[in-house]
Amino acid sequence: MSRIDAALLGEDMTSQLARLGRGELSCRDLLEQQLAAIGASQPVLNSYLAVNAEGARRAADESDARRKAGTARVLEGVPVAIKDNIDAAGFVTTAGMATRRANAPADADSPSVASLRNAGAVIVGKLNMHEAALGADNNNPHFGACHNPHRPGLTPGGSSGGSGAAVAAGLCSAALGTDSMGSVRIPASYCGVVGLKPSWGAISNRGTVALSHRLDHIGPLARSARDLRLLLPVLAGFDPASAQSRAIRFAPASTGPLRLGVVDFGDTVQWDPGIAEAFEDGLQTLLGLGHQRVDLPAPSVAPGHSRRAGLLVCEAEMLIEHADDWEHQRERFSPLLQKLMAYAERKSASDLVAATRVLDQAQVQLQQWLAQCDVLVMPTTPQRAFAFDTPTPPNQADLTGYANFAGNPALSVPLSVGAGELPLGLQLVGDIGDEWSLTALAEAFQQAIGWRPSLPQACNDWWPR
Repeated sequence: MSRIDAALLGEDMTSQLARLGRGELSCRDLLEQQLAAIGASQPVLNSYLAVNAEGARRAADESDARRKAGTARVLEGVPVAIKDNIDAAGFVTTAGMATRRANAPADADSPSVASLRNAGAVIVGKLNMHEAALGADNNNPHFGACHNPHRPGLTPGGSSGGSGAAVAAGLCSAALGTDSMGSVRIPASYCGVVGLKPSWGAISNRGTVALSHRLDHIGPLARSARDLRLLLPVLAGFDPASAQSRAIRFAPASTGPLRLGVVDFGDTVQWDPGIAEAFEDGLQTLLGLGHQRVDLPAPSVAPGHSRRAGLLVCEAEMLIEHADDWEHQRERFSPLLQKLMAYAERKSASDLVAATRVLDQAQVQLQQWLAQCDVLVMPTTPQRAFAFDTPTPPNQADLTGYANFAGNPALSVPLSVGAGELPLGLQLVGDIGDEWSLTALAEAFQQAIGWRPSLPQACNDWWPR
């Protein structure tokens, strides 16, 4: 198939499933479109680390047979891609690290991937990511940088940068990422897609290369908030084989006006130009839907302080997760990752306990804010995507980290931006189990701003005519 149908690939997963259900196209047709787009975009975006085209074709043909037989499942035939720190049978799980690229392929799916397959999803491949998931620019020194489809040369965010880029460019219908301090929501913000970090333990982390057992969450990225209504029930569920799994009871979506909490961060967060104004416009859209604004005080602990504590926790846990490689092939870790892990190696046990106490303070802060409102509303990131040849902002996770420290659900939905402007996310944070209220609020926001699914204009530059 030489001509790529941008309208089809730009549709959200819900629309693609509807077209499959009406018989307007086959599962194989949809897959072939995405495979062609992957091939055309890979030299520019580098969003995939591995693609199993033949395996995906077999799965798509099986989905077509089930649809013809009237036994289609909820995600029957839609292609989904997986961040490369999550096991998918037949693929090597590299976690973006040179030390793991020669490992044997995984012999079993992680629970999240198994759930997707059982729901009918076609697993296309594994996605680029920041090395070891410890960072948010996806400038991977071993597999090459993944680029933002809105403007190649800029970061897609991270650590799930390949997931954000692939969804934004129509290279899969949805993707899985992991989020330890914002690694699903930051790429969602920079790439202009929707990203959900669910309540801690709602989706089993078993079968992943861990960054932090306290902070890690698996979460979906999609082109619309309504896609989450299909993805979350498939992915969520208690896993008795995982110490980090919890039987989360999702509350029904709120049907009445919400109290929207807005934090006065003051000078505790450094905003890039235009961020505050774009956020205020988005907030006014939400208030125009009948919700109430509740002003909340500045944090008692600066976001940067808790972010640094979270990094130390991650760095220390990596010394355990990668202990054998750290001892025997340290030279295969990038210089930056060596520096981060060596820093943790020099810290004492009491330093680590002190860091976890800071995370506890941040958790209490979030709980106190949410005690005064129903949903916290804030920018997802203090900046838009930046160029790889510029310094990486240290504060990318200042606003996303709170939800990880506390284990609360958080969602990033794209704000309305002007023509030619880079995307920016609006972050919604709720109480544990409030995923459906966040999703409904994000859906209402997208409807209010007249959101329409589409692909970045830059895609036209590398796709065949």
